[in-house]
Amino acid sequence: MTDKCAWIINLGSNDAPAQAAAMQLAQYGLTPKGQRWPTDNENAWMTSAQEAAEANAAIVILIGSAQELSSEKNRRDLALFRLSLQTLQRKAVNGLALVSGEPLPGNAPERAGLLTDWLTPADARWPAKAVARAHAPVAPKWPARLGLYAQERLGVWLEVHPAPNETSSGALVGVSGNDASISFHATGPAGSLPERSVNEYELQGLKFDIGNLAFDAWGLQNTLTPEQSYYVRIEGKPNYLAVGALPEGQLEEVHVISLLS
Repeated sequence: MTDKCAWIINLGSNDAPAQAAAMQLAQYGLTPKGQRWPTDNENAWMTSAQEAAEANAAIVILIGSAQELSSEKNRRDLALFRLSLQTLQRKAVNGLALVSGEPLPGNAPERAGLLTDWLTPADARWPAKAVARAHAPVAPKWPARLGLYAQERLGVWLEVHPAPNETSSGALVGVSGNDASISFHATGPAGSLPERSVNEYELQGLKFDIGNLAFDAWGLQNTLTPEQSYYVRIEGKPNYLAVGALPEGQLEEVHVISLLS
């Protein structure tokens, strides 16, 4: 495998800030690589994640204005990029944001965000922090185990375990916002899409509200050991995910996870 690198994502059209960041990282002994974030392809995040994984990206540096980093489209795509990159590399990948302009809006404290730790504006000591996180990444504090498998032919599949390191009585995933939906589901060993699945007591098209968010959800009552996962194929790009278990077919505690923060 190639040496670790810092993957720089430039969200704007001006390359100067990215070039300056690359020079600073090189002085700390961390090889800079990266890209200008594509805007003309809805699924460009798939290719970006594959390229970053092949380059052995150990940390991601986001560079852009507060407006570019607060764009809902950019955040959804970056969230999917992060999940895909971590799944491809089978490890946590931390990130930092070099922001110009007004500070970014804070994350709602009651909702976990897929980008919360990446979007915290970096301070003047960021190169040293980037090197430290590249060599000792911190796992994101998400309430569920998450992964993402994205292929043009098979579609986008979310991997979920509602109770990491424990056995779960069933599993449910809901999507909310941006006209997203779920079109298929299965269970199988963690870490790869299952070739076959025996689905127990399926739930499809379940609808519920959490606060002001309306969710469309699918679920199965299969018992999931820590070595297994629930997989759902997602159509579109949701703003929020709802993840929970289904003990005795009843929806109990549900975790809401944002792709926008």
